[in-house]
Amino acid sequence: MMKLVKVSSTDGPWPSQLLDPQPYLDKLPELEAHLPEGARTFATDADHDDFASARCVKDLRFVGMSIGEAGHGRLAVEIRFAPNRFKHAAGLVLTYDDVVGIEVGAGPRGEKRMWPDTPRLGDVQLDEIMPHERGCTHEIKLTGGSIVVTAGDLHAEWGTAGAANLPER
Repeated sequence: MMKLVKVSSTDGPWPSQLLDPQPYLDKLPELEAHLPEGARTFATDADHDDFASARCVKDLRFVGMSIGEAGHGRLAVEIRFAPNRFKHAAGLVLTYDDVVGIEVGAGPRGEKRMWPDTPRLGDVQLDEIMPHERGCTHEIKLTGGSIVVTAGDLHAEWGTAGAANLPER
């Protein structure tokens, strides 16, 4: 569960979310010195949590995840996100090196908050990158679940090269 980023549901005739990255952004100057280089670069990008930016993580759609051997006894994970055609110019590929933990949680199928055509894990709401003794943790809260990766570092690639195989929505 995210420590600083706030993602909470409200009930009513239409389900909605209250999203607030500000507590995390306020603490980020203290945290960044303890983050590995790639995680620090991604977390401190001015567009990362700017909801109006084409390079904001909010509204990206989860497409898939790959786990593989990276040599020398290390695991690598790649997570792919498709762009939201109303907001993003490109998708995002996150590559994690020296992975020591992966957790994926999905809400129940048919949950009332999900539209019938919404993919199971859905779209990114917000994320939080925190220092960890092994590098960093990256928690991604989606409309239908969450992903947490603990790794030595992460690399983020926006653009057509990393997102060429992502489906348009």
